[in-house]
This record gives sequence, C-alpha cells and structure tokens, in this order.
Amino acid sequence: MSYLIIKIGAWAISGLAAFVLLWDASAPPAVKLQPGEQITTTLNSVVPSTIALTPIPTTTTTEAPKGCAQYVADAITAGWPADQAPMLARVMFRESRCTPTAYNGKDMAGGSYGLMQINGQHKEWLIEQGFITSLDDLFVPSVNLRVSAHLYSMVGW
Repeated sequence: MSYLIIKIGAWAISGLAAFVLLWDASAPPAVKLQPGEQITTTLNSVVPSTIALTPIPTTTTTEAPKGCAQYVADAITAGWPADQAPMLARVMFRESRCTPTAYNGKDMAGGSYGLMQINGQHKEWLIEQGFITSLDDLFVPSVNLRVSAHLYSMVGW
C-alpha cells in the first residue's frame, strides 16, 4: 500500500513540475532589439554590514593596501634578499593572505601581527632594538617587513 502512495506522490510532483515548465513556455516571446536600440537596466545592490571577527588594530597606517606582489617588492626594499622573493610571497600569503592588519589572537606566543605574523613574544626585544614602540606598529607594512627581514637575517626561515 505504501509503495502505491509513493508512486502516486512522485507522479503528482512530476506532473506539477511539467505544468510549471509548460506554463513558462507559453509566455509570449520577448521583444527582440532592433539595431541601434539600447537596454536600460536598474541594478539594485544589497551590501551586508561588515562584522569584525578579530579586533581591529588602533594604529592607523598611511599606506594604502596593496597586493602580494607589491608587498614582496616592498620587502626587498626593506632588506629581504631578492632570491627569497618566491618563498616570501608564499609565506606572506599563507600567514596573512597579504593583509597588513591580520591578527591572530589565538597564537600562544603573544599573538601574531601583520603581513608576516610576527609573534608578540618579540615585543621587548623589538622595542629595545628600536623597530617598534608597541605591537600595533607591526600592522604597518613597512615596519612588519623590516622586522621580518631582520629576524630572517638572524635565524633564516
């Protein structure tokens, strides 16, 4: 008995779907454009509000966001060896997706900051060396790249 009910239900749904498709097909054809005519279209856009998932740094940068390739060029200017450009691009993309304001508060080493995700555990040493005055400075791309170049020159990858 239940098999028969399933068959009847499937038949009803199929028939309804065919009816809807045929209903659409019976609509009159759209008017074709004549040569030289224009179509006016109004686009409506819904822009969702942005939700910050991680704290937004309070340091404001004067540098406009760039792409990965531009940050790699800036890194070479900041002291990175040019032969490390391919690896630098991979690491930068992997660590921050080339986002200067990237922050990982879950990092157990004091958080990770900026393009190269410099660990917060280096804070005191970086202040003593004169690279930064606070960890927020690591959100500035030129500072982050200079610090990472210095760390690379000391210990490598």
